[in-house]
Amino acid sequence: MKYERRRRPTRRCTGWQFRCAPLPQVSLVVRTDKIMSIKNRVEDARQLWQSGRKEGAFLNALIAVAATARKRYPHPQYKDKESFLKFLQESHGGRISAEFRGECIPIEEIFYKWVRCQLVHEGELPFDIEFINDKNEGMTIRAGGPPEYKLLIGYNWINYLINAIINASENKAEFNESV
Repeated sequence: MKYERRRRPTRRCTGWQFRCAPLPQVSLVVRTDKIMSIKNRVEDARQLWQSGRKEGAFLNALIAVAATARKRYPHPQYKDKESFLKFLQESHGGRISAEFRGECIPIEEIFYKWVRCQLVHEGELPFDIEFINDKNEGMTIRAGGPPEYKLLIGYNWINYLINAIINASENKAEFNESV
């Protein structure tokens, strides 16, 4: 960037004034196709999963859940957390809760506040949440006892999240072919 030094013509100013050379003109191109789609987040989650990056896979799946929830429950009628929780509650139809930090908390809230928000804003899971390998085909969630008192979440939950995203009526156009 080229600077030009000029003295201000007033008696009050004893400093220097810098004037920048004009910036080149930039034209913006608006694309009509979605570069970052929900389907891409699901594919990224699967790729990260296969390469052993389990937390990154969960985060991408949770981002896709948030985007799908936003489609179903648009802003400003629904806030992000509200749409996220409502979408997941409707996806499984019942109430699933686990004891965490002395309270019985719904799994949707655990995924939103303690997994999604922690990974997005802090870059890591809380010290008292750990992902574990499921020994069966079901989805495992356990409140760990002494000495660690960790909440143990089975990896099969990612399949539940991805299926909820793919089966959402809002995403039918994106997932019209097999993912």
